[in-house]
Amino acid sequence: MRKLIPILALLFATSGLAADDDPVARWARAIGGSEKIGAVKAINREGTLTFGGMEGTIKVWHTADGRYRKEERVGMFSSIETFDGTVGMVQKGGGTPQRVTGAEPEIANSKAYANSNAIFFVFAPKRRGTVTTEGGDTIVFKPEGGIEWRVVLDPQTLLPKTMLHKEGERTISVTFASWETVDGIRLEKEIHRSNGMPGFDAVIRFDKTVINPPLDASLFTIASPN
Repeated sequence: MRKLIPILALLFATSGLAADDDPVARWARAIGGSEKIGAVKAINREGTLTFGGMEGTIKVWHTADGRYRKEERVGMFSSIETFDGTVGMVQKGGGTPQRVTGAEPEIANSKAYANSNAIFFVFAPKRRGTVTTEGGDTIVFKPEGGIEWRVVLDPQTLLPKTMLHKEGERTISVTFASWETVDGIRLEKEIHRSNGMPGFDAVIRFDKTVINPPLDASLFTIASPN
């Protein structure tokens, strides 16, 4: 029996090391831990958006069940995107809202998990899709009916350093420039977004965050004008 003790201790130690080496587990701890993450059901954020030498505003709402709304306004240009969990809608300027069709629903279905909102998929107790890891710092996840996201962790902070996905033939890359803590959860403060086209890079700086804001279902669709 005495001989079993060191063996069992080694097994438990090895198991602990394996857990520590899992990038998903390390990411969760860096954000704030599973208990804090599980308490987040929705996030509303507002900030500034710099694009093409112009500065504007951005407002986003994301929910744990995969719905979102994004409003962007830069100069004379504005857009609204929504996804109610099934249907995606887009409105450019004062134009008529259009339903997302063709290959775009895959992207709409996945934008619910853009940037830090990936926590709603990667750490969900029940998810529809896949999460895999590559090496010790890369998490690859793909919602069912959606597109693939690749998250590379910073080896020092264990928070995301970059996050990439494809929209058509273009690779969209987000670099996380700084972070802040809101209600015990680490969220990006500033991100740099690029689609590989010169002059089309964007910088987003968030200055307002509300965890678990009151929400109405109508927020996640766009009503057609009468």
